[in-house]
Amino acid sequence: MTKDNLGNSAKKNIKTVFFMMIFVLAAKLSGLLRNVLITSYMGTSIEGQAFSLASQIPVNFMDTVFAAAISASFIPVFNNYLENKNHKDAFRLANNFITLMMLISFVVCIIGVISAPAIANFHLSSSSESSVESAALMTNLLMILIFTVFTTTTAFSFIGVLQSLGSFYIPSIMSIIPNAVTLIYLFFFFNHFGVYGLALTFVAGNFLQLIIFIRPLKKHGFIFRPALRLSDAGLKQILRLVPMVLIGAWLFPINNMVNNWVLSNHIPEAIVELAAANTLYIVITGFFVLSVANLLFPKLSKESAKNSSEFAIILSQSISIITFFLIPMSIGLWFLREPIVNLVYYRGEFSAENILNSASALGFLAIGMLGFGITTILGRAFFSLMNGKIPMIASIIAIFINFLLSYSLVNHLGITSAAIASTISVSAAGLIMYVTLNKKIKILTLGCLKNYFKITLSAVIMYFVLFIIERIFYNINNIFYITLICLAGIMSYFFCALILNIHEAKIGKKLITAWLRKEK
Repeated sequence: MTKDNLGNSAKKNIKTVFFMMIFVLAAKLSGLLRNVLITSYMGTSIEGQAFSLASQIPVNFMDTVFAAAISASFIPVFNNYLENKNHKDAFRLANNFITLMMLISFVVCIIGVISAPAIANFHLSSSSESSVESAALMTNLLMILIFTVFTTTTAFSFIGVLQSLGSFYIPSIMSIIPNAVTLIYLFFFFNHFGVYGLALTFVAGNFLQLIIFIRPLKKHGFIFRPALRLSDAGLKQILRLVPMVLIGAWLFPINNMVNNWVLSNHIPEAIVELAAANTLYIVITGFFVLSVANLLFPKLSKESAKNSSEFAIILSQSISIITFFLIPMSIGLWFLREPIVNLVYYRGEFSAENILNSASALGFLAIGMLGFGITTILGRAFFSLMNGKIPMIASIIAIFINFLLSYSLVNHLGITSAAIASTISVSAAGLIMYVTLNKKIKILTLGCLKNYFKITLSAVIMYFVLFIIERIFYNINNIFYITLICLAGIMSYFFCALILNIHEAKIGKKLITAWLRKEK
């Protein structure tokens, strides 16, 4: 690949990521508004604790696991069929796989309903009266919410097809529909039907989101037709990847489950506080990281299927992009942890003390932002190579680290222990995968090291600028302070990056200049 082609490729990728970020951000913000209203209505009450735990199990655990298994095992094989066979065979494989996933997810839902009491008692194992009441309510809610696993599994199967065919925007906005349905319920019906109606609305909204996939899939020539042939060679290849991919995908949901279990036995109200911090963290971090990862994965899968030398170039470019953005975002979120939590959540049943605790957790989650990004991107890279072993090993080690830290620090640091444990464990997983992949595919070059040094230096200067602003303006109006920190952070970091001749900053300058000229 020539230098000009590499530059054009980088520009095209940055443009695509930018528009995907806008769509993902819109979806994430609708989800954030939904969670803010739920927290405002129920706070850290028994209903709030029960609903928080019951909704996190399918959303953060089973949905995450199935989604990762689908994307990481299906997309590489599907892309291989597209590159080396034909669309007819690829679509036949997709129909076969989607049918199987729908059957498996439905069975999981039935098992979840049967196991709901045991799951609730595990999470709320205290014998106190409030814990017993929360466990009973959580059981009933989980029996309803578990059916979102079926809809999410089906949705992510469709997403795998669309992304492999080069369609990224529709998958980016799919969660807006269930979020919008839930918001309507919260505004107009929550006071009449309460938490049970909320759970049913969650499920109904998830079923409705499947509608948006019909037209774009048909446009690409794909119409879902149920079919199940277990002897299919492509399906067998996918299923061989699934076990390792599943374990590799368990890192984030199991960390979350462990942290909730530890907190429920020491500080039950901290479950809601941590969920609030996690929601903000995922909105701020996830909209960018997931945009890059969703664009990157099909591209890497195609290059892997062609045994292309461009695999390492694309991956190195992607790591450089997320490093360029996530380090300053991490610093900015550290400075804004309390103002942002206060702005978003300080209303209704969520008290000032809840705000401080959530802000403390958010600050330490922010430190792990780059680790989260590296782990997500490199996980996709390994899966595109059809290698689930390394992410599996990295996840097992990280889960063990998280458990040790969360359990040993909770009596000393409270809710902060969960955030620290999560940050260290995720960063450890990213480091393990980076070192291992670099031995196989040279992604850490001298040029990369120079670029990382320049990014770090720009971020250090940005930190001191924000430190001075914090000391002078911290006690002024909340929104003005947030705006000032954001503007000062962006300007100081981008200015330093341009002076240091960082590639991503130069591309950003060209895109901004071209946009301004077009506007004139």
